[in-house]
Amino acid sequence: MAVSVGRAADNAIHLNDPRVSRRHATLHCINGNWTLVDNGSRHGTAINGILLGTQEPCVLAHGDHIGIALYVLRVDLGGAPLTLVQVSAADSGSDVVLIEQEELHNLAGRRLAVLLNVAAKLQEAPDEKSLARTAATALLEGTGFGRALVLRGHDDLAFEVLARETQDNYKDAEARISRTLLHAAAEGKPVRLEDNASMNMSESIMGEGVTAALCIPIFLGANMEGFLYLDSTGGLKPGTDAAAFAQALGQFVAMGLGEIRRQDLVNRQMHVQKELAAAHEVQRRLMPTDQGSVGPWRWTLNCEPGRVVAGDMIGAGEGADGFWFFLGDVAGKGMSAGMMMASIQAYLAAELERGRSVVDAMNAVNSYVRRHRSTFEFATLMAMRLSADGRVMRMVDAGHAMGAIVRAGASALLLQSNGGPPIGVIDDAYEFSEFQLQAGDRILLFSDGVCEQRNADGDELGIQRVLDCVANSRDERGDVACVMNLLRAHAAGAPFTDDVSVASVAFEMRK
Repeated sequence: MAVSVGRAADNAIHLNDPRVSRRHATLHCINGNWTLVDNGSRHGTAINGILLGTQEPCVLAHGDHIGIALYVLRVDLGGAPLTLVQVSAADSGSDVVLIEQEELHNLAGRRLAVLLNVAAKLQEAPDEKSLARTAATALLEGTGFGRALVLRGHDDLAFEVLARETQDNYKDAEARISRTLLHAAAEGKPVRLEDNASMNMSESIMGEGVTAALCIPIFLGANMEGFLYLDSTGGLKPGTDAAAFAQALGQFVAMGLGEIRRQDLVNRQMHVQKELAAAHEVQRRLMPTDQGSVGPWRWTLNCEPGRVVAGDMIGAGEGADGFWFFLGDVAGKGMSAGMMMASIQAYLAAELERGRSVVDAMNAVNSYVRRHRSTFEFATLMAMRLSADGRVMRMVDAGHAMGAIVRAGASALLLQSNGGPPIGVIDDAYEFSEFQLQAGDRILLFSDGVCEQRNADGDELGIQRVLDCVANSRDERGDVACVMNLLRAHAAGAPFTDDVSVASVAFEMRK
């Protein structure tokens, strides 16, 4: 399952902003896990404030924030419930006061020592919860406030509590949190709440005995990630340089948070890349050599795996009924697609090697896949047998339709056959089509990763441009080189978004 994100109106997630690319990113559901891939967008895609590399898939986790231009999308995968704190809906009896820079720069020696000591711990925190607990403890020690919370924004009325610490003599650990203060801090500056005696005290958190409150926004780059929130009740007074300490600590928290986020993405991507590398190696071993021959038939092929495991398959060999060749693509991405690809490739090759006709072999593979596939799994495939004299090709097209006869002095002829549905859809679905070949004819096959590759503007390469580019090619090597050069020019240096497979098969005239 794939979900497109971008500026174009036909995207599943439509983000109408000029800084969003037409096909900005794609969400894939692979084996129950959601991954995000940036499609080479001009302004990038971030997860939790960390930019992704182009075409580098990243597994998403519950609570992730996806940043695209001014949009922030929150990932909800039904994970563990968040610990939320409700904010006060009415604390109008208090004034929010901007903390002046002179006060922020006034760090006392003792608090500086505390700050330096905790800075290393923040940088070494293994996760965000540990980071928040360390920060909350240090806030109490370094400021003299009675309660310290590290909050992450959830919505206007509730905030996720990453950590909460209180002094032993703090009177009311469950005191309300001021929405007014949080909204003021959300403007990007540290603020404090002061009592305004001229206003109705019953509407203020000051009326609950809060004698001081302070809120410091936490920034990761340009993104506001949360808040340090401190308050006291029962006459407990913080130190005069508490705001300066909290502001400095907030900067260290942001640095630690950035390192945790960066390392988390690195670990996720390394895990994905290891699985991709293993799957690609299996895929490569199952395919024939890039150049080879069986009897008078020779081939050249090029297969480049996409950044997310897909399922291109190519096979070549000789059975009792002559030379055979096939090229296909399993729908979907991920390890399940790779496993299906390997199963189909091995099963079909075995059927053809033992001499079954191409139509019987395809029906047998289809029945096998029907018995073992899960919902929405299928494969498109073109398989053929070629006669020893180079005159006849019998082919079955299972929903692939990306093949052509390349004939000297003429435009490439798209293969039109009786065809049938993709492998795995219905039983006994196939019959063959027979083609008469002329001397010098070549058979060109390619996967949908070629014709569906998009450029920076979101335009697909398309089948016709592939056919046009081989019109002046001289041999099977030239066919493959021509298509790959066209594809790379169209992608303009961006990684391919899917497996790319191109093959050309030719008959070698014997004297």
